Amino acid sequence: MELADILSRIERRLQAVGMSEHAAGTAAGKPDAIRNLRRALEKDGRQGVSTATLNALAPVLRTTPVWLFAGVGREDIDGATESKRPDVSEDQVEELVPVSQRSVQVLYGGFVEAGSFREISEFTDVDPEKIYLPPDKDHPRVRQIAFDVKGESMNDLKPRPILPGDRVITLDYEGLGGRVALHTGMVVVVQQSLEGGHLVERSIKQLEVYEDRYEFHPRSTLKRHKPIIVRHDMEADDGREVRILAWARNVLNYL
Repeated sequence: MELADILSRIERRLQAVGMSEHAAGTAAGKPDAIRNLRRALEKDGRQGVSTATLNALAPVLRTTPVWLFAGVGREDIDGATESKRPDVSEDQVEELVPVSQRSVQVLYGGFVEAGSFREISEFTDVDPEKIYLPPDKDHPRVRQIAFDVKGESMNDLKPRPILPGDRVITLDYEGLGGRVALHTGMVVVVQQSLEGGHLVERSIKQLEVYEDRYEFHPRSTLKRHKPIIVRHDMEADDGREVRILAWARNVLNYL
């Protein structure tokens, strides 16, 4: 989501509840949060916003994290009855997004890092993390997967770079069931496997489609990052197995 749109919704709720930015941030336990968002927008507008920040601000602004993030669902929750609110302990509240606002659980896929082959267990033994976001607007029934970015292999992507510490929200590629054709410009999570799948690299690349091959390109200021080039059958000449795991759709960033 665009940072400017999120700030606009925050300002709208500030006016509705009659609070200043500082007062709302202080009440949320994040006194500089709104000011930092505004500074990020004034700088270049490329930095994202953390779900933790929205989760903290939402109850103070009498709205939901989903509405602040995407404008989805009920804006003003003052009319909500107690019977519609989940019965949870206080330490659980920060992780909740009300299911009545059409939030869905997002699978946490761990990290992506170009040039780093690791044992497959480092990717499969991932501690689960509770993530709730609105469904994808174009493919609401396809599972979303969140990946955390390491390294700078996409720090020159246009129009918005993908930076270390970003969280990329993707759609499970197999779940799309062929409804979206591979095309030049797609940003995808691609997996390379060696030694029969025992060593694995997962990275974000931008796809270029040619008549006889696919090229998965880094978009980096660092020249050491190289493209992955494979035939249309996704088999590389050196024995690597290449597979598209997910289609990148959104980027979040923690302030």
